[in-house]
Amino acid sequence: ALTVYVLIPIRDAFSWLPWPLVTGVVALAGWVLGGWRLAALTGGLVFAIAVTGFWRPAMLTLYLTSLSVIVCMCIGVPIGIWAARRPRAARVVMTLCDTLQTFPSFIYLIPVIMLFRVGDLASLVAILAYAMVPAIRYTYLGMTRIPATVIEAARAAGATRGQILRKVELPMALPEIMLGVNQTILMALAMTAITALIGSRDLGQEILKALPEVDTGRGLLAGLSIAFIGIVADRLIGAWARRRKAELGLA
Repeated sequence: ALTVYVLIPIRDAFSWLPWPLVTGVVALAGWVLGGWRLAALTGGLVFAIAVTGFWRPAMLTLYLTSLSVIVCMCIGVPIGIWAARRPRAARVVMTLCDTLQTFPSFIYLIPVIMLFRVGDLASLVAILAYAMVPAIRYTYLGMTRIPATVIEAARAAGATRGQILRKVELPMALPEIMLGVNQTILMALAMTAITALIGSRDLGQEILKALPEVDTGRGLLAGLSIAFIGIVADRLIGAWARRRKAELGLA
């Protein structure tokens, strides 16, 4: 049911996206966040992906990455908040995060194949397991770095615990959380190249096809397309985080 009613419609929607629309939206976001130089960089990189001829695999990569990042943040942010409020729990959570980061990426493929067979769902679960750590860690860091005086001022003003979380802690921790989103995207992109081994039909599959044929050009262009997606996400999120920190006086 998850594959038929959720994953396939989202995949089809991403596959439909035309490259002029995506290029224009990305360039506009770059111009708003960082001026014409960022707009030229991000828009140019997206246009370069279209020129390589790997637009549809790139959109399938973006589909898996976007969906996995959203799920990672929905799970990782609450865990990071919970760990930030409980020092004992934080030690356990950070130990688990360190353990997950030390596992080779191929290890995550074994249990997902056993449980979910081959397909997009297995790829999504493998990416989640690999890319979850930054969402937890950066949320924890953002929450613990909020000045205690700010929290005390909110309490003195009569704010409840929930109001402090929603109106003080999360807005101030948001730049750090967005950096966690950035790292989650990069790790998810790295894992998509590995999930080609279990049936994903994205840029990782193009690299996998190039290996037995010793097609250096095809593999290099597919790898560069993955890198371009990561660079665009990194530059846009980094520009937003810097602006938000400056607005909060944290820069």
